[in-house]
Amino acid sequence: MRLSRAPLLVLTLLAGAALACTLQEFLSTETPPSGEGTAAPPGLTQPAAGTPGEGQPTAPQGTEPPRRLDLPPTPTALVVTDPNDPRAALDLSHPDYFDYFDNPDTWFDYDNEQVTYRIEDGHLLGIDHQPGSPTIYWSYNAMQAGNVYAEVTATNGDCIEKDAVGFTIRLDPGATFAGYGLEVSCDGAWRFRLFRGTRADPLVDWTPSEAIHTGPFASNRLGIWANEGIFVIFINGVQVGDAADDHWTYTMGYFTLYVLASRTYDLSATFDDFAFWHIPRAR
Repeated sequence: MRLSRAPLLVLTLLAGAALACTLQEFLSTETPPSGEGTAAPPGLTQPAAGTPGEGQPTAPQGTEPPRRLDLPPTPTALVVTDPNDPRAALDLSHPDYFDYFDNPDTWFDYDNEQVTYRIEDGHLLGIDHQPGSPTIYWSYNAMQAGNVYAEVTATNGDCIEKDAVGFTIRLDPGATFAGYGLEVSCDGAWRFRLFRGTRADPLVDWTPSEAIHTGPFASNRLGIWANEGIFVIFINGVQVGDAADDHWTYTMGYFTLYVLASRTYDLSATFDDFAFWHIPRAR
């Protein structure tokens, strides 16, 4: 059942004013097409014909091979072999949740003189119309997590310098300006901020990294590993830094995505292949 939505969450650093939004519905993934020449219905495939090996059992003549369900690929093909990598404890081939942005109701859409957010062509499109605004507008989904590793792919628009894309975890459901946000700029730097009240405190300020793909229309895979008050930042699979919040200000919340224009009017960016994994409790 499709549920009604409230207005988009609007965050402001100076005035502290905020508009809130909610949305519901979960991911509806796209099933890959069946292979050519099969008679299977959509979503099903038949194995390719071949010669059984000697001594192997064969199906009786005249019987059709079994139909098998095609499973959609997961949004990451990353394999971690370093035991010191915090993601080594996760089954990266099987996220607890993933989203290909093919469901228009999974993330909040919004359109006003400041920003636009909408699902379009299998992406979340964001446009920040007014650069340098003290207000941050973002879109978020209905999923929550606490101790988590989360990833999303962000693709720049026609950006320059500190025009940025943002990815936030643990947005407090009871507050409008809350959570931990990773931002990656057009010129190849990242920062990690704690949003609370009317403040946005940098736990790590702008830091350049060679792991970041720079310039207009570049794509980067952003990752945040968060266990209690400890955070490890990954970009394109590379650990670029870490941060700590000694007060462990937020323990659980939503995910948000946003575009943050520094100089470019109508700065756009797109987001795709969102996924997260719950971090298992230490035994």
